[in-house]
Amino acid sequence: MAGPLVGIRVLDLGRFISPLFCGMLLADLGAEVVRVERSEGGIDRDYGLLSPSGDNYAFVSLNRNKKGITLNFEKNEQAREILKQLVKHADVVIENFSPLASESMGISYENFKKVKPDIIFAHISGFGATGPYSHRMGFDMVAKAMSGSMTVSGFPGDPCRDQVNWVDYGTGCLTVVGILAALYNRKATGEGQMIDTALLQTAVTYMASYISEYETGGVVRQQVGNRTYWIGPTDLYKAKDGRWVFLAVFPDSVWRRFCRLIGRDDLASDPRFRSDMDRWEHRDIIDPVVKEWVASQTAEEVMANAEKIPMPAGICYQHTEVAGDPHVKAREMLVEVPSPDGKGNIVVTGIPLRMSGTRLELERSFPALGEHNEEIYCGLLGYSREDMDRLKQDGVI
Repeated sequence: MAGPLVGIRVLDLGRFISPLFCGMLLADLGAEVVRVERSEGGIDRDYGLLSPSGDNYAFVSLNRNKKGITLNFEKNEQAREILKQLVKHADVVIENFSPLASESMGISYENFKKVKPDIIFAHISGFGATGPYSHRMGFDMVAKAMSGSMTVSGFPGDPCRDQVNWVDYGTGCLTVVGILAALYNRKATGEGQMIDTALLQTAVTYMASYISEYETGGVVRQQVGNRTYWIGPTDLYKAKDGRWVFLAVFPDSVWRRFCRLIGRDDLASDPRFRSDMDRWEHRDIIDPVVKEWVASQTAEEVMANAEKIPMPAGICYQHTEVAGDPHVKAREMLVEVPSPDGKGNIVVTGIPLRMSGTRLELERSFPALGEHNEEIYCGLLGYSREDMDRLKQDGVI
């Protein structure tokens, strides 16, 4: 692989989305990322809806481009000693175990830096390594609830949780930033360090401006459905063919061009609609105009006119339609990888970033359970095949 992180080895001990996404991005950037899981498979491999390979769909997508080994370090003392041997050969360790689990297994920055002084240890948790909630377990939805996100989402009524796990994915991204910065610092100083990221921290960071509106300005946001606060008009509008289109008539320059296109220059010159905030406050007058204009055309006609303005716009696809979009195809946002058992291909995320000077490649599919045991244990640690057989018999790997 030709990415900028070639030569960096990462041990991915994580479970579920956030650490796996972090490891996936590092693998896409060229690092050798080794997913470590139980001999019977990690808890995140076989829960929920399963792909044709028998693996969870999220697992399949988040572990492509990685290698995979089995090691029962959660309950086996010999396996924990082998984990330390792996740490000696690693640059980065990613984990998201609960505080109690980490303590019982000896998985901590303090323990691992005794084995590898310059190790970079990425600890992802629900609430962080410090503070009164540091002992608690947490998931994406818990962080959303505690950050206030659910009370400003959806239509007026009960709190609403959006389904995409943006807290998990955002925390994975922030952890990558920390790891890259730590690698850069280590190159200059020779020192490793711990990266401490938390789901609640991510959620509060993303919600900070909303919270500040209240804490600083005394403004309480309400649920407004698909609209965007303080600007307008921005909303989902229904076209005459029954499809929905999201239009963002923002900022002022776009608003004026939009008015010109629909033959309503009077709206552009009306002092009631002079600014984005003005248009937000008078949305009950403007929204029906936009709604009527969209309803007079098919979704594709709306998009063609939006490109003429030009104006930010997009058809609201069913998730079943996304893979067929020509732009999604052209950018390889989704790709197919072969199932390790040879039973067809599975759709996964493509490499989500481009670099003009470095080619990033999707080298391999997601690993079958223990697929790279021999490569890592024999090739990296120098074990014999007889050693491996004995470790299997003893329940170590």
